[in-house]
This record gives sequence, C-alpha cells and structure tokens, in this order.
Amino acid sequence: MRRFGLILFITQLFFNNVDATNVDTLAHRLWSHEISFHYAYVVENYSVVPKSKNPFFIEFNPCVQTNGNREWHHSLGFPKVGCSLIIGNLGNKLQLGNIFGILPNLTFNTVNKSWYVPRISLGLGLAYFTKTYSENDSVNFYIGSHITALAHAAIYIQPRLTEHLELLAGIAVSHCSNGHYQVPNLGINLPSIFVGLAYHPVIFPQKFERNVIPLPSSGIKFTIRTGIGVHVLARTLGPAGTPKYAIYVNDLYLSKRYGKVSNVQAGLEINHYNSFYNYIVKNDFFKDQQQLKATVFTVFLAHELMIGRLSLLTQGGINIYNKFYDQYILMYKSEQGMKADLKKYISTRLGVQYYFFDPERFTRTNVFIGAYIKANFGQADFICAQAGFVF
Repeated sequence: MRRFGLILFITQLFFNNVDATNVDTLAHRLWSHEISFHYAYVVENYSVVPKSKNPFFIEFNPCVQTNGNREWHHSLGFPKVGCSLIIGNLGNKLQLGNIFGILPNLTFNTVNKSWYVPRISLGLGLAYFTKTYSENDSVNFYIGSHITALAHAAIYIQPRLTEHLELLAGIAVSHCSNGHYQVPNLGINLPSIFVGLAYHPVIFPQKFERNVIPLPSSGIKFTIRTGIGVHVLARTLGPAGTPKYAIYVNDLYLSKRYGKVSNVQAGLEINHYNSFYNYIVKNDFFKDQQQLKATVFTVFLAHELMIGRLSLLTQGGINIYNKFYDQYILMYKSEQGMKADLKKYISTRLGVQYYFFDPERFTRTNVFIGAYIKANFGQADFICAQAGFVF
C-alpha cells in the first residue's frame, strides 16, 4: 500500500505541474490514454551475465496534452505530459525476474504536426526489480538493488485510426541503474520496438495558438544547495557487500534565466566522502589534513530545463581538488591510463528539482528539493538528495 500511495503522490504532483493553477480539475484536461507492447532485448555488457530470451514489457501511459496555460507549454511546442506505469518480464525468470516502473515523461511534436512526423518522448523515473545480485546468485551483475533509477527515450509515429483512436509504432531504449548505491551494478540496457494504441476521450483542437506569456524580469541569483548522499568505495563489479557511507554534498552557485525555459548556473560543488575519510584513518594514510583530503572540490556549469515548478538539471564540471583519487587508483590497479585520468577530473550530474513556489511568478527567492545521480566521466559515483535556497 505504501508503494501504491507513493505512485499516486508522484502522479498527482506531476500532473498538477501542467496547468497555471490548480483551479482546473483533471477531468477538464485534454487526456490521452495509451497502452504499448515493447518487445525488448537485454544488452549483454559483460562477459558473464545471465542469458535472456524474449524479454518484453507493457507500458500504460495516462497523459495530458498541454494547452497553453503556462509559458513553458509554448516554449517547448505544446508537449504532452505523461506518467507511465511499466510491467515487464526480462526473459529469465530465475535470475533476472520482472521489472516494474513509474516513469514521468514528456513527448514532443504532438500538435500541429502530420502523423508521419516522429514524436519524441523522454522520461526519468524509478524501477523495481524482483531479482538482484546476491551471494547465492553471483551472475546477475546488471542490478545490485531492488530499486533503481529508470531513464527512457522513444521515437515513434502516431497515425490516426478513428476520431478518438490512434496507432503508436516506434523504437525505444530504457536504462536502469542504482547510481553506485550498491554493487555490483553494471546497469541494464533495454532497447525495444513497440506498437500500441492511444485513445482520446475528447477531440483535441485542430490548432494550438502560440500566445506569448511574458515572464517577470529576473537578474542573477545566488543559490545554496545542501544535502546527503550514499557512496560505496568499490568498483562497478564489486567487491560485493562493500559497506555504504554518507557523503555530504554542498553547492554554491550563481544562476541566470535565459529565454523562457533555460536557467544557466555556474558555481562550486564541495563533496565530503565519509568512505574516503574512513579509509584514510583506517590505513593511516595522509598524515595531515585528513578531512580535507577526503573532500572533492569541483567547479561546474549547469543547465536547468524549467517545466513549471519542476526542472531537469544537467551539469558538467572539472574537479580542481581530488587528492584521494590517486590512492583509489592504487587500490584498483586495473583502472589506469587515460580513462582513469579523465574520471579523476571530469564530473557530471543529472537530477530533477521541485520548487515550492512557482518560478514563473516568484522570481526573487525560492526554495526547492532535488534528487541527483553524480558520475565521474559517465561512471556512476553516488546518488543524493538536496534542498536549496535561491535569493
């Protein structure tokens, strides 16, 4: 029941973000109900992984066509907002089991376009796996924990069958990973082809007018963002059972709105790893400034795609202080060379943020919360949650 309640909460939160106010009820929106069957393939990204035969999943996607009540509707070309429920079989019941997912998503090119113009759908959510790596089943290196992040992208066409019914046909790719929360965890990749149907209870308007809604002026803002994450001092494949440690994540940055949906950021990220500090103390490594040398300093540039109170954050940075990493390389001698050097210096982050006050109306100060996956040159490092204050 708690999981079902969480799904309802996330769905309601996501759909409440579509309109300018909550005066509109869900019943008055331009609903579309979609169901798709995906025939998938499990990419074998390691030499010893479970075999999969005929994996598939079914996607139920209740969604709402944006109608122009918000500025971001116009700026993004009137996208369709959905929240998919995914149920699937990974083609190996004993070792891989089943997958369940909840996937908030946006679909572009949905209005004023011919049926043969491809629709593009992007989503980011959570997945639940019934089977994971365990000591008794040491070949499922794909997934190390029951709950993971779920990223999804699809491209498809949508020819009309009747006034209320449309066909869906296209290709998609899904990726699941726990952000190095628990190892081993290679992550699982699921490319698929799919067919489905979309039902519209209400006939959509023939045209959506692009009426520009001006935003209040906004200057440069200063933001403090702080929170906590989980880190495992181990490689992607292990050792299994490595303990988890807290990591304290703090950011100081300046931001500026450009256009209607872009928020550009530049600042400093400070991450203190308890796992690094524990190793330093336990092995009597570094004789002085042990707390400092368990900390990584990063300068970064970031972009927020503003979607009402929600935003999608993409961030890239350079580690200007990462003293412990050289010791990490010595611990795992297989990770050397240019790739190891790039992991030492290149930092990336992907996340979702929710603002408590509407950024289109409250431009001076704001408060937000967010969830993020941090990576080193594309390899997951940790997951974290943060709260921030904009002023």
